[in-house]
Amino acid sequence: MKWQQRIRVATGLSCWQIMLHILVVALLVMGWMSQAMVRVGLGLCVLYAVTLVLMLAFQRYHAGWRRELGDFLEEMTTTWYFGVALIAIWLLSRVLHNNVLLALAGLALLAGPALVSLLIKDKRRSGDLPAKHSIRR
Repeated sequence: MKWQQRIRVATGLSCWQIMLHILVVALLVMGWMSQAMVRVGLGLCVLYAVTLVLMLAFQRYHAGWRRELGDFLEEMTTTWYFGVALIAIWLLSRVLHNNVLLALAGLALLAGPALVSLLIKDKRRSGDLPAKHSIRR
């Protein structure tokens, strides 16, 4: 077994995902040490938004290198979402001084995408049953 596969089995992440995490943490530490944390946080959020838009653009393609790039960007945005959500909550805390509004924004950022995903899957499954088979109760 290759060493990359061993890392994937042990951590559940690929090597590039681990390197992305290390890079983000290094940028945040450098921003904190140089008193530029707000600018670094805003830059990371903008970078995530650009990556998300590119992912959505490349998801339209169903074959070829564009689809592979779309899949790569999808993995990257999925891996990075929680960190960016926490950075966005921290940036909001610099502007919002109401704890209730901050908690609601945090709940929307952290739980919102999961709830939307579950609701979309639930709508798709409700139409799966054929009309000629009745449901027994």
